[in-house]
Amino acid sequence: MIKVSMRLFQRENGIWYVEFGRAKKKSLRTRNRAEAVRIFNKLKREYLAGRLIVLKEGIKVPLSQFVQEYLEWTKNNRSEETYTKARHVLNRLREVVGDIYIQNFTKRHMDEYVNHLLEYGLSKVTVNVHIRTIKAALSKAVEWEYLKENPLRGYKQLKVQQKPPRFLLPEQIKKVEEVIDKEEWLFIFRFLVYTGIRIGEAIKINWKDVDLERGVITVRKSKNFQSRVIPIHPNLKQELLNRYPAVGKVIPYSRDYIEHKLKEYFKKAGLPELRVHDLRHTFASLMVMAGVDLKTVQELLGHTSYKTTEIYAHLAPAHLQEAIKKLPI
Repeated sequence: MIKVSMRLFQRENGIWYVEFGRAKKKSLRTRNRAEAVRIFNKLKREYLAGRLIVLKEGIKVPLSQFVQEYLEWTKNNRSEETYTKARHVLNRLREVVGDIYIQNFTKRHMDEYVNHLLEYGLSKVTVNVHIRTIKAALSKAVEWEYLKENPLRGYKQLKVQQKPPRFLLPEQIKKVEEVIDKEEWLFIFRFLVYTGIRIGEAIKINWKDVDLERGVITVRKSKNFQSRVIPIHPNLKQELLNRYPAVGKVIPYSRDYIEHKLKEYFKKAGLPELRVHDLRHTFASLMVMAGVDLKTVQELLGHTSYKTTEIYAHLAPAHLQEAIKKLPI
């Protein structure tokens, strides 16, 4: 009697897989157990008949299949922003390089994709986001044992001249506030300035996340899929008290609508180049200029890497030099 060394198992993404002999795995591309068992039994018969090519050549995973499985995993295990970004990048990658096997994906394919993005007019900063997203996806392919190693290991991001973050000075903040003609949008503007949170995080905050007694706001499921707590500034606390108690979303609008509306006010204030994300830079920059250390700023912003927060470091020396000049001796 021939012993069939095969087993059926389900991964954390819900997809059923079959394993052959020495750790060779193949996705059955289904979450339905009955369907998986039916396919598994068919594969066993083909294995015995010697018709299952995958046993000799190893599994070959089309890019389309991997993208589908990776996006399903991302949707369940990462933030909505991360999922949306991955869906956009990976589907675009598939359009450019075709539905090749991920085992055949090389740095040359990546160069082809990068050139496509640059010719399309994307900035180097945006292209680097694509590179990081694809490298992260292929790292998961290694973890799932589709690949022995990441084919983009050592692949360099494009060199970008680091520009100082754009931010508002106190007098500019007042200028924007003066042109906002609706109390609700004045509140939204101040909420973003006084918390420094990402707009994607802001639209997810519910009133139940606002603890006025303790004086903190809980930011849930941020970019790095972790929660953090932000103390409520005294000026913002009064704004919140004016609307408390309330239920549902603190800011009941979509990201696109908020950006569109605030951009209109920025233009009226004579700041057409200002972005909503620059309000986050404003929060961080003004704190650094006030003498707050970068580690504290990092924690409040929710940066996983200290290096990300270092873009504000240049603001501290100038401010400290001005402080030294005030020494009364």
